[in-house]
Amino acid sequence: MADNKSISVINLGSQRVSGAVFGRTPGGDLVLKRFDAVELDGDPSVDVSRLPQLKVAADELVGRLKLKGQSVWYCVAGHTVFTRFVKLPPVQGDKMDQIVEFEAKQNVPFPIDEVTWDYEQVSDPSSLEKEVVLVAMKSDSLNEIHEQVSSAGVKGIGVDLAPAALYNSFCYNYPDADEPVLVIDLGARSTNLIFIEDGRFFTRNLLVGGAAVTNAIAKEFGISFAEAEAQKISQGFVALGGAVEDHPDEAINAMSKVMRNAMTRLHGEVMRTINYYRSNQGGAAPKRVLLAGGGASMGFISEFFAEKLKLPVENFDGLRGVQLDRGVNEEQARAASATVGELGGLALRGFGGCPVELELVPDAIATARDAVRRAPALIMAGLCIFGALGASIYWCQSAKSAIENRHAQLRAEGEGLLTIGRSIQALEAKQESFRTRAQQLQQIVQERSWWVRLLNDLNQAFSNDLVWLTVVEPLKDGKALTQPLWGGGNEAGATKDKAAANAAPKYELRLQGLYRMNNEGDQQVVTDYATKLAKLPWFDAADFETKKDSYIVKLDTGAGDDARFAYQFELKFPLKNPPQFK
Repeated sequence: MADNKSISVINLGSQRVSGAVFGRTPGGDLVLKRFDAVELDGDPSVDVSRLPQLKVAADELVGRLKLKGQSVWYCVAGHTVFTRFVKLPPVQGDKMDQIVEFEAKQNVPFPIDEVTWDYEQVSDPSSLEKEVVLVAMKSDSLNEIHEQVSSAGVKGIGVDLAPAALYNSFCYNYPDADEPVLVIDLGARSTNLIFIEDGRFFTRNLLVGGAAVTNAIAKEFGISFAEAEAQKISQGFVALGGAVEDHPDEAINAMSKVMRNAMTRLHGEVMRTINYYRSNQGGAAPKRVLLAGGGASMGFISEFFAEKLKLPVENFDGLRGVQLDRGVNEEQARAASATVGELGGLALRGFGGCPVELELVPDAIATARDAVRRAPALIMAGLCIFGALGASIYWCQSAKSAIENRHAQLRAEGEGLLTIGRSIQALEAKQESFRTRAQQLQQIVQERSWWVRLLNDLNQAFSNDLVWLTVVEPLKDGKALTQPLWGGGNEAGATKDKAAANAAPKYELRLQGLYRMNNEGDQQVVTDYATKLAKLPWFDAADFETKKDSYIVKLDTGAGDDARFAYQFELKFPLKNPPQFK
């Protein structure tokens, strides 16, 4: 049914690494030959263990799909890439490249020589106003990911973006779509929104995904992330609004309401993006919604978005226009159709001729492509070298005696190098002793996620938009551990008396920010926020209710100045079992 040409593809998701092998029929249709996926353990919002887990998952996936030694296209998650849509004046050809490079330097939030970037025109070529999408990623991060993929025994030949791959898959699988469509790609760490209409597209990444739902369940029931994820998959569903009968199991019913609250936050972000797309991009309101990604498998998620958006909602079918090889289990493939869209889009990139051909090129791939381009010249240079070597054989024969003398000298030098080699071995032994001592640093690396989880809990404690933080800094014995933002000395170096120097250090967290008055015009919003913080496991605030003044050290009441937008406050909480600051 399919020709002998195949393309292997891998999708590097936040919590799942999936792969597939596609072929093509003589008529040009894609054929899915085999596919598989490997789940990553842990919270995808913690980056410390991301690369090691990615390597393990890639090794396992490559083994399952028997991809050792094969060339693959792979894509990276949308949240790892900076994306910006930019409008340009009416220019053509090389001038467009120059203007886009200028816009990239202005818009990309990193030095342009430290990123790998690309662009694609998304406006109608006949239109006077040009619009392009800029994508950029830190070169170091891209090269690290490429090293992990290559270490699995495959050869990466191209890197795509997950939203672009999903858009290409939509164009292939839904050629009959004649109305504005919104594709919501529900990932683990983030959600990609892809607006599609009249041959153009717009995408935005929202940092709300399945992990946010799992974290909400874990926090509500006081369980680990892994246990919360297992319960979400096995029993979870999004509670429906209106007069709907509750689930008979109280625990499952409570979990469904937690999931609905988390998804309501995502719905708010979706609505803000729709309004932005219509007002700033001149787009039309979507008439149809397709759900893709692992989050599309949550119970009643389609009904939830249909209720909230007042639009028809269905799961994205990444296999709608793809044929299945006889070796593929059709039931399993159809069950996973909402998660294989990026894989199909990558296969189209491998075969060539896609609507969007954005690409991020790691240094290794760029070097390999450059070597291919230089191959003819290198061959000619090699022939010239061989000719020169042949002409020099006669000279080499006449110089045999001199070479033998030189050989004797080199042998003597070799003995000296052996002595140096023994010295190097001694240094390597010393290096090993230093490596043993450096194991203490590993504990520091493992504690890096401590602050990530603390800051996440600080964010979760907000119940409204009346309070926001401007400064979060650790204190040691009442002195700031960090350098001031606007220069000046560090208070941590102040002189201590002998008794204070011998006492155990006291670590605190200083929170400075602004707040707005609530409807009653008082400062209760700050007190409520401080009360929530006092209950967090990070702080040693058992006496908060009786000693609020020692925790709420500053609260600007704004007396006599009712016209101010916001007022200052400062909180200071003692840290419980913090990392040991040096």
